[in-house]
Order: sequence, then C-alpha cells, then structure tokens
Amino acid sequence: MFAGIGLFAQVSQTGYYITKDGKRYNGVTIENPDYADACERVMISTEMDGGKYYYPKDIAAYGTDYGYKYVSALVTIDGDTANVFLKELIRDHEILLYKYEGKKGEAFYMIDASGKYAQIKDGGEHYRQLLQARAADCPVLTELNELPMKLTESSLTSLYESYTDCSVNNYPGITWGFAVNAGHTWFNFEDENRFEIPNRLYAMPGFFVEIPIDRRISFRAELYYFFTQTKSNEWTEELNMNSFEYKRHSLVLPLLFKYRFSNVQRKVLPYLELGATLDFKLSGDMRIVEQGNNVVLPRTTSGAKVAVGPEFGVGLEHKLGNDHVLYYGVRAGYYFGAAATDKREHRNNVSINCAISF
Repeated sequence: MFAGIGLFAQVSQTGYYITKDGKRYNGVTIENPDYADACERVMISTEMDGGKYYYPKDIAAYGTDYGYKYVSALVTIDGDTANVFLKELIRDHEILLYKYEGKKGEAFYMIDASGKYAQIKDGGEHYRQLLQARAADCPVLTELNELPMKLTESSLTSLYESYTDCSVNNYPGITWGFAVNAGHTWFNFEDENRFEIPNRLYAMPGFFVEIPIDRRISFRAELYYFFTQTKSNEWTEELNMNSFEYKRHSLVLPLLFKYRFSNVQRKVLPYLELGATLDFKLSGDMRIVEQGNNVVLPRTTSGAKVAVGPEFGVGLEHKLGNDHVLYYGVRAGYYFGAAATDKREHRNNVSINCAISF
C-alpha cells in the first residue's frame, strides 16, 4: 500500500513556467500536478537543479502545453487579499474563467472591465450574460437560457460549451419510455449431457428509464418480458431419443452505463453501452420424449431462477423534438446461470434495440 502511495506522490509532467518579466522556460518537470496545494505553490525541477517550490509571487504562470494552466493572480477571498495560483478553465477572446481551490474552499473568477480578477457571485448571472451574447443568433437560445447553472467547474464549463456550440446535448435530463429488443438467441442446456437447443429469433417488449450522471455518462435500466418455445426432432444416439422441447418465460433486466458523445453537434448522437443483464426465469421446462414411447421426462421445473452476464452495445440517439428521443442500436450478451440449481443453462444473443422516450 505504501509503495502505491509513493508512486502516486511521484507523478510528474513535462511543462513550462513563465516568469514575471514574461520569459518562458520550457522542458521543466512539474511535480505533483493538480496537487492539493496547487493554488498556493508548485514544485518545478530543471536540468540544472533538483527542484524547488515556486510561489505566486515568484512566477506568472505554469502548466503543460496540452493540459492545464495556472496563472498567478491577486484576488479577494472572504474579504482578504491573497496572491494565489488560479487554474484556467476557459480562455478565448471574450471569456476568461478561472478556478481557485485551496484551504479556503472553492471559488471562480473572471477578468472585469478594469482588468482585475473578480469573483463570480450572485449565481453567475454576469457569466450567463456573456454566454448569451456569444449565442445571440442561436436558434435554441431560449432553451439554453433555461439550463441550470451551479458554481461548479462541471456546470460552468458545460454551459460554456452549450452556448458556444449552440447545443443542449450536454443536458439530457431524466428520460423514460417504451423499448423493444429483437434478435437471434442461442441456447444450450447441460444436464448429464449437453442439449443444443435450436437457435431462435425473438422479440421482447419492455420499458426503460435513463438517469444522467454527468453530461456524457448516464445509467440506463430496462425491463423486458421474454418468452421462447422451441423443439428439436433430430435423433441423438447418445441420449437414445429423438425429440425434446424447451420453454422459458422470464423477465430480463439490463443494467447499463451509457456514454453519449455529446460533443458531436447534431441531433443524432452516437453512444456506447456496457453493463450486465439479469434474466429472472419465471417458469419453463425441458421435456424429453424417449424413443419408442410417449414418456415425457421433465428436466427442469418451474420456479424463479436467475441468469446473469455481460452485455454491451453501440447505437444512435436521435432527438425528435423537445419531448421525444429515439434510440436505436445493436447489442450482444451472454447469460449463464447464477445459482447452483440453474448453473448449466446458457444463452447468447445478438439483438437490435429500439426505444422512444416521453
């Protein structure tokens, strides 16, 4: 454990720092980037020395070329003036947004008309006004203005992206609706011997609910009713029989995490799904007819049993309007018995999944 902590503490990145007179020094090593006291000091090492701490009074900025940047700033925190490092969140020709995160908590700052760092207060209305000016010609400006805003890094940057891209894709909200899953399934059942059950097409109706975790990741739960009934008349020398029938009624519960590519600025967004599916067997059995007579031997009994397994998929999310979203994609899964009484029953499937939200 201590070795792991030590490795974490040694994390470093190659970056740069800028002195107060504007000179930039590249190729330095920044130790512990984004460390807890990054707003108060940073350890930087060069080829000439083994590293030392730099404070906001020493340098103007530090960071990495394709990552984060901290700038030295004189700010007011809880009525006290302090020289600190602020993490740069947004930088373009109109909007500059910075974050302070230190011993006194978390705060956000912008450059005011006088060139000073002004803390964002009053719910960030001035910040929203700047965003509204950026999106003055956006056809969904009314929807953008209704989006919630919190004084958090995620919320402020999500709003910036939404206004700048003229899109509400970062705010999916909670959705629910009806779904259909249809495809091709492969069964096999193992008792003393292995029964290869004929492949079957299937379709199962259901409904879903999707709860966003952040702007791109959501949790999706679905519930379907599944039924299959299939039989085989092929002669099996080993079993001395030529007919068996398999029947199953179950409730299928996929529990999936979904990643939406909300940065794609259009009404149709691709997504990925990954999770697990539970198959609750309500009733069903396998019946075998022995050669030369009509004796029916049940091999499974009724009662709830559970199969579980991984499921993954890809698809597209098509926004039809303010109230409806159409989802369509493909999935693959493999389920196996979770309990000892059902451990030899297996099912694979490849399916098309369609749903519409309300």
